[in-house]
Amino acid sequence: MQMEVVYLGVALVSLCAVLLSSRRRRRSAMNELPGPWQLPVIGSLHHLVGQLPHRAMRDLARRYGPVLLLRLGEVPTLVVSSREGAREVTKTHDLAFATRPLSATARVLTNGGRDIVFAPYGDHWRQVKKIAVFELLSARRVTSFRAVREEEVAAVLRDVAEAAVATRPVELRACLSALGIDITVRAIMGDRFKERDVFLHALDRSTKLVAGFNPPDLWPSSRLAGYLSGAVRSAKECRDIGNGILDAIIKERLERTMEGGGGQKNEDLLDVLLSMHKEGKLDMDAVKYVIFVSTVLLFLHII
Repeated sequence: MQMEVVYLGVALVSLCAVLLSSRRRRRSAMNELPGPWQLPVIGSLHHLVGQLPHRAMRDLARRYGPVLLLRLGEVPTLVVSSREGAREVTKTHDLAFATRPLSATARVLTNGGRDIVFAPYGDHWRQVKKIAVFELLSARRVTSFRAVREEEVAAVLRDVAEAAVATRPVELRACLSALGIDITVRAIMGDRFKERDVFLHALDRSTKLVAGFNPPDLWPSSRLAGYLSGAVRSAKECRDIGNGILDAIIKERLERTMEGGGGQKNEDLLDVLLSMHKEGKLDMDAVKYVIFVSTVLLFLHII
């Protein structure tokens, strides 16, 4: 009995050695990038469990190098964590990496990449990139937001001061989120709108869906994962809510423009996009998706 256990142990060790050796030869033959060991079905996901993803990837980069390959579910994922590698991806070889693969939820939210972030390389990509560089995040545009920022920050400070006098607790995270979205919406559309809270909720859900590890995104070939998960359905709901609100805002702006009652001293981003639509450079769907995702970009830039 003891000899059988010994033989079994030797056989298992030999099998593991053979598997590891064949894996190394296969990786060398395919010139595969280094990365942590993987499990069937889930791939490298178990290395990210228990801590924040960016911290887990930092620890993996320290062990396997600044460029490593993960497999999140069935999706191969390249992780570049060095300054030199980031420069190669975003500047030296930017056209090779310009087209981002669309996940199931991102495809729904952006209508197949009609926004700024996920637009595939081509004429539309060049057009929305020009909008981002020269209109959305230009020095002149950001400087023009100064009065808006000052007004909104002053309003938040007044609310916090009133809460302090009344000895009411203040949830700073909620205050800062509302501050960011108010500044962003006023910069893009010129003013607040009555569906602000609904739009903010849809935007928050959309951001979490795109950034999260959803089953349809991790196993895109599995119909069962898509059927059992509610991520795609939630993405459709967020998209429809955002589109409905933006349709009403755009309609109101067009009617005001036709009546000659704009009355705005400074041209906001919505005016720029509608002008491009009038010139035939953007269709109306692209205008809406650029606004929706621009809200996220400007929010991050301002904060």
